[in-house]
Amino acid sequence: MKKKIILALVILTFGGFLFAQKIRVGVVDPDRVLSESKEGRKILSELKSFHQRKQVEINRRTKEVEDLNQKIQTQQGILSQTALQKMADQLDKKQKDLKRYIADANDEMNRLKQEKLASFQREMVNVIGKVAKAKALLVILDKRQLIYSDPIVDVSTEVIGELDKIFDKKLGIGK
Repeated sequence: MKKKIILALVILTFGGFLFAQKIRVGVVDPDRVLSESKEGRKILSELKSFHQRKQVEINRRTKEVEDLNQKIQTQQGILSQTALQKMADQLDKKQKDLKRYIADANDEMNRLKQEKLASFQREMVNVIGKVAKAKALLVILDKRQLIYSDPIVDVSTEVIGELDKIFDKKLGIGK
């Protein structure tokens, strides 16, 4: 919110100057670029697949914990105190292992997400600079930080197209 207020103040302060100088401004929607570009879709698919694999394992381990807990509850009056204690120790170990696995999976997901998105963002920023030069734009703003922008200044489609060309080149398509 603070960024939006500062951006609004900058635009109000320098807006007249910018328009008097006929400075060309563009807008890009990074979320759209990520979700619509080939590389962005690949990254999102990889992250989703990773999350699903980890979730399957978490569900399996959670079921084991629930089953063991249920077994302890149903056999409490039947088993000896030693056997119950052994099962309780197993339950405690499985619960700790589950918590550790969830924490590790979250850490790994965050690291993977940060790594892939940071790389994508660096490439996107380079492409935005190239699109700005090609269109003689002096300023490109992040659409997420704006209250309103006319669709005519949105260069997201051009950025997506350029990123797709780079992605295809990496894969050896269209050489």
